[in-house]
Amino acid sequence: MANTTERIGVSYCSLRAAKMGWMFREQPIDDIGIDAHMERTDKDGKVQQLLALQIKSGESYFEENKGDYIVFRDIDDRQYNYWTTNTLPCIVVLYNPKNDMCIWQKLTAKTIKKTCGGTGKGYYVHVPVNQEFLNEMSNTLLLTFTNLPEHMTNYNFLLSQKKFMQIIKAGGIVKLHSKEWVNKCSGRGKTELIVDDGNTIKTYSYPYWFPYTLYTDVFPRLFPWANFSVDKDFYEETDEALWRELNCYYDKEDDEWVVVGDSFEEFRESLDSMRYIDHVGEVAEYMFTLSLNELGESFLKIDKFVSQPHPYSRTRPNGKEI
Repeated sequence: MANTTERIGVSYCSLRAAKMGWMFREQPIDDIGIDAHMERTDKDGKVQQLLALQIKSGESYFEENKGDYIVFRDIDDRQYNYWTTNTLPCIVVLYNPKNDMCIWQKLTAKTIKKTCGGTGKGYYVHVPVNQEFLNEMSNTLLLTFTNLPEHMTNYNFLLSQKKFMQIIKAGGIVKLHSKEWVNKCSGRGKTELIVDDGNTIKTYSYPYWFPYTLYTDVFPRLFPWANFSVDKDFYEETDEALWRELNCYYDKEDDEWVVVGDSFEEFRESLDSMRYIDHVGEVAEYMFTLSLNELGESFLKIDKFVSQPHPYSRTRPNGKEI
């Protein structure tokens, strides 16, 4: 009966994977803790993601329900070491055949905890009950999940934006255009890069929301290699209206604006470099021109170095205590 329940869980996961466009490959010989591999490719056949799954099926795995999460405890030292050092990202999937509840969690050194406050011999994982296996939200999360070290994840993040840095370095223009729904904590908005390499102009969208974070805080995190300066042409009409309100008065007799404060150029220099255009208090619209900061310049130098062959790249130091 136990084997039948396990088969039902694997089959259920296989069906969900197929519906979401993943290739599912069951691993029939399992002596450590991987029941299947799951792969996703794009329309050109390029691999987008490859995952290793530990699938646990049965009502018993849902008995330790803490409301927001299920505690999964069936982990030993060997499995812990295997999952946390695996070259593939690993996840555990819990399936309840009674109600078709199917939830998952990453298996990493951060998510797997030791029992008895870290002093026990066993391990456990909190599996969120709202983290449904392969719904739209989880599908997006799983495509971004990686088992790479943090420094490699960050390097790949910069690598994904290298072409924008190179275009700027070569004299091209990269602009950031964004609209933020300022009265919503969901972080809803629209963000895109407008890239002019001198030959063509392309737009690259960033279809993400940034909840509970001001977009002026988001931009330096999303593009850490860039300095931001306002597109003066884009802001000119709004800046001029504010300048006239604060630094001028209208002379009806001569039908002209008389400057009594700073000049328009002086006034613009005093404005916030990360300002936006306010649309009826609902939407903040930004348009910035990006330039390379110190990180961007350094990254291009490092990337150039690591992309070329070096005769002594395999040498390693052999230290001895004195």
